[in-house]
Amino acid sequence: MSVEKLASQLEAILLKRIEGDQLVLPTFPSVALQVQEVLKDPEAGMKEAAAALEKDPVLSARVLRMATSAAFAGGTKKVTLSEALARLGTKTLKSLLVEASAQKLFVSRNPQINEQLKVLWEHSVAVGTMARDVLALTGAPESEGAYLAGLLHDVGKPVVATVLLELERQLTDVHQRAWIDSGEWLEVIGKVHRPIGVALAERWQLPAPIVASIKESAEYDKSDRHSFANAVCFANAVAKKTGIYAGPVDAEDNDAIIMIGRSAIGISDEIIRTLTKGLRERVTGLYD
Repeated sequence: MSVEKLASQLEAILLKRIEGDQLVLPTFPSVALQVQEVLKDPEAGMKEAAAALEKDPVLSARVLRMATSAAFAGGTKKVTLSEALARLGTKTLKSLLVEASAQKLFVSRNPQINEQLKVLWEHSVAVGTMARDVLALTGAPESEGAYLAGLLHDVGKPVVATVLLELERQLTDVHQRAWIDSGEWLEVIGKVHRPIGVALAERWQLPAPIVASIKESAEYDKSDRHSFANAVCFANAVAKKTGIYAGPVDAEDNDAIIMIGRSAIGISDEIIRTLTKGLRERVTGLYD
């Protein structure tokens, strides 16, 4: 099957599952277990739980969805994980974590695909970290919520990857057929993830700044230079330039996005150096 045909069929399958609320989203069990350990500490609060939770974009999205539902949100749209967790409460959070721990992430037979899957998560954490720091260092009045916007900007990627791993397991284990290589795997994700991420965010009624960041393009909003979407767009390009990214990068276009972002948001060379210093060490190996 060609990459184009697989991508088209996969997008149709995922959109149908999202529309029918039938999408199963396995997460990294290690993150769910870390949060559970934090909650065992009577001295720990939701801020500490959020710090552990924010390593996983899929689990964070599920928490945010539950916290912004009619049953909990009362019409408000929380953007930070700490606020969302405070609204949910410990009992509800523990139930969600038990469910998430049971839905273990699939593992590919291809070690290159497994490595790229980890990089997908690490890239999201890097973008969230930089998006928050970009706004904080440029004096924006609200910066904490930018972490969640950056963490979820590519939420469609792990969603698509999960279904690809599911298909791989069926073909190789059940039907004994060959599977696509790691390059084709990334190409399929690249073609499908954006509409899937947007559809998921809209279906779950995630906060508008999150949806705008997922819709991210190379265009900056000059009317609101400190928007989350601007910070995410810039942070995404810087993460790519730093090498924390799975897949090919058009270096010329990426450099242009960084240059335009520096002007649109008001970022100096010194801030960029501060943002990127030690970034790779902070996100590499999070899930080893």
